[in-house]
Amino acid sequence: MTAMRMTNHKLTNYQNSVTKKAILKQEIITVAGKIFDTFGFRKTTMGDIADGIKKRKSSIYYYFKSKEEIFQSVVLQEAKEFRRAIIKAIEQEKSPHNKLKAYVVTRMNIIDSLGNFNTALQDKRLMHIDFVMRLKNLYDEEEIRLFKNILLEGVEKNAFQIYDIELAATSFITAMRGMESTILQNKDAPDIDKQIEAIIDIIFYGIVKR
Repeated sequence: MTAMRMTNHKLTNYQNSVTKKAILKQEIITVAGKIFDTFGFRKTTMGDIADGIKKRKSSIYYYFKSKEEIFQSVVLQEAKEFRRAIIKAIEQEKSPHNKLKAYVVTRMNIIDSLGNFNTALQDKRLMHIDFVMRLKNLYDEEEIRLFKNILLEGVEKNAFQIYDIELAATSFITAMRGMESTILQNKDAPDIDKQIEAIIDIIFYGIVKR
């Protein structure tokens, strides 16, 4: 009985230790994300992150080998948030037309709040970091796949008239990204949602069956 109690006590201590480590690791990611977003990846140091969590740098190196590794964890976490929001928005709509609108509007509304994920996708100065390039390639493939699925659904339901799904998806994404910077610069305008809707309708011209 005593031996069992000791085993349970050790197990409880181990579980508590694992929990504390997980909490601290997440705290490092959260705080680092805010610092990266404020000062940028290049200007942020391990010392800044250590100061942010009020720990020594050695505590951070226990969990992460480098600043790049922390940035990777931050960006991947934001990428998951982004994907969850996009999928949720699409699944709430029934028509292919509304799914495309939901994708674009949700993307515009959330991308600016995920500063590190957006930076990883846009900042060419970070392309020398291996994971950034891999992430960008995976993101491009995922975005095209999602668009192709929606467009294909639209064709099958006789809502869209498209002869080349791959080309249409690529063209739509290119147009969307082209307008993104302009939209984000004016994101606080009172009629921003109407502007997004108007631009989406312009993009739709030629694929919506009339």
